[in-house]
Amino acid sequence: MPEASQWKMDTCSLKGDGEWNEDALVIHEEGCVYGVVDGATSLSPYRNPEGQTGGYIAAQLAAAHFMTMDPHGKLEQTATEANQALWQQMVAEGVDTGEASNRWSAALVVVQIHEYSVEYVQAGDCMLLARYKDGTVRALTHPQLAHVDRKTLDKMAQLRSEGISDPAELRRALIPNLTGNRNLANTIDGYGVLNGDPRFPQFLEKGTFNRANLESLYMFSDGLYTEESKWTELTDALERLGAEGYAGALYDKEQEDRMLLEVPRLKVSDDKTCIVLHLG
Repeated sequence: MPEASQWKMDTCSLKGDGEWNEDALVIHEEGCVYGVVDGATSLSPYRNPEGQTGGYIAAQLAAAHFMTMDPHGKLEQTATEANQALWQQMVAEGVDTGEASNRWSAALVVVQIHEYSVEYVQAGDCMLLARYKDGTVRALTHPQLAHVDRKTLDKMAQLRSEGISDPAELRRALIPNLTGNRNLANTIDGYGVLNGDPRFPQFLEKGTFNRANLESLYMFSDGLYTEESKWTELTDALERLGAEGYAGALYDKEQEDRMLLEVPRLKVSDDKTCIVLHLG
């Protein structure tokens, strides 16, 4: 296992407009394991005695599994174990898990760096990008929820044309769409996400790529990008402003667009979490 001191790391985790930051960082330097987890609150109003949401609990649980994994363990196995543990916790808390929309869930992207290669696992819409020494930017992952989000945004545009403009009213009107989206979790027409479903391992994306000429890795939650984002421009901005600087500037811009008009999206400001690793 290489030494973590061989590379430089830049991180941020900025809460959006929600009560809790439902994102989490994964930093396990002994195992050379790094990543981000993006929790999603169920559409039912669950809170534990501390007031924490299901999305917050899911993200913290998943991150803890990766941060305590055996350095010689496997990312895929750790993700599967976290999924099983999440199911057990939901059952213990009395969550009606029969409906996918009631379950707590988490998107994630986590890497483990080896001497000559990088392994990764990914679910949902967290992204992993690689930049090479010649400036090439490579997307190793795909935003798996893009197709369902596009249908929801199209429905939002329709509602606007019918005279609904207030974001809170739009959100209420979109609940049937959001429920339908949750029911597509871990199905062949939907996307993979850690939500306790035993089908999750079949929809977990995973892979290995070599470190030849690899300069930097970028892992981030969906609060840092939209469907219009260009990966080279995003990585350039992260290098220029730093992770915290970029996230803060984006947050300020979103707050100026509280009616969701300039950049169509489902909430004013989502949580924003990022890790940049400079390896080369």
